[in-house]
Amino acid sequence: MAKKIFYITSEMEPFASTSSLSDYSSSVPLNLQSKGNDVRCLMPKYGFISERKYILREVIRLKEIPLNFDNSELMCSAKSAFLPKSRLQVYFLEEKEFFGELNNLLYKSKNGRFLTNNNKRFAFYCLAAIKMLPNLFWYPNIIICNGWTAALIPLLLNILSKDNKEFAKIKSIYLTNSLNKEVVFDSKNIGLQDETISSIKSLDLNQVGCMFADKTIIVNGENNKISSKLMKLKIFKDSKKCSIVNLDGGEEIDYSPLFNAIDSAIKSI
Repeated sequence: MAKKIFYITSEMEPFASTSSLSDYSSSVPLNLQSKGNDVRCLMPKYGFISERKYILREVIRLKEIPLNFDNSELMCSAKSAFLPKSRLQVYFLEEKEFFGELNNLLYKSKNGRFLTNNNKRFAFYCLAAIKMLPNLFWYPNIIICNGWTAALIPLLLNILSKDNKEFAKIKSIYLTNSLNKEVVFDSKNIGLQDETISSIKSLDLNQVGCMFADKTIIVNGENNKISSKLMKLKIFKDSKKCSIVNLDGGEEIDYSPLFNAIDSAIKSI
C-alpha cells in the first residue's frame, strides 16, 4: 500500500553536499517514489543555493509561518522545486539568520571547526519541519529523519501530538551515518521545560533520535563503521527497533541494502 513519506535532510545532491549523506538523500526518496509512494523532501534553503538555476518557486501557504522558538517569535517560509531530472518535490525551508549565511561546509566554519550553534540551528529546523505540515494540508504517514540534523523530530512529534492529533498518527524512521558526539541536546533551544525531558538533556542527538523514533537504521560506510561504537551505548544496545546496514564503497555505491532496510522498517511500523 502506498504511503505518504516526508524525507527530512540537511543536504541533498545537487543542491548541497558535504558527505555521502547528500547522495543517498536523493537516492532513497527516488527509490521510494518509484514504488508508488507520495514522497516529498525538505532541506534548508542555504544562501548559496541558486533559486534561478533550480527554479525555486514560492508556495503561498508556506509563507511566513509563525514559530515560537527559544522564547522568541520567529517566521519561516518554504519554497518548492523538483530534484533535477525527476518529479521528486523538494521544499526549501527559509530562515536567513540560521541558514542564509552558511558556507558550503554547512556545519563547519572555513577553518574546519564545528559551528557552536549547530544544535540551535537544527533544533529550529526540526520544529519548523513539523509546524509547516498544517499549512501544507498534507500529513505524512512516515517521516524519515536523515542524520543528526533531523534527530529531534521523533521527540517533537511526541510532544506536539498533545496539541495536534494528526501528529500522533505519524511514524518516524531515524537514519544515522555519523557519530557527531559534539552535538548535545539542549532543551532551552526549543523552549521545552526541563522536567519534560530531564532524562535525556545530557544525551547527544544520535541517542535522542534512537530513543524516540519508531525505527532506527545505522548506516555503515566502507571506511566508517559507526555501528560498533553506537551499539556500545545503552540506548542503542537495549533497543529492539534498531538495525544495521553496511554499504560498500567504490565509484557506484550499491544502496539496495539501505532501500531494503527502509522498506522493511516501513512495513513494520
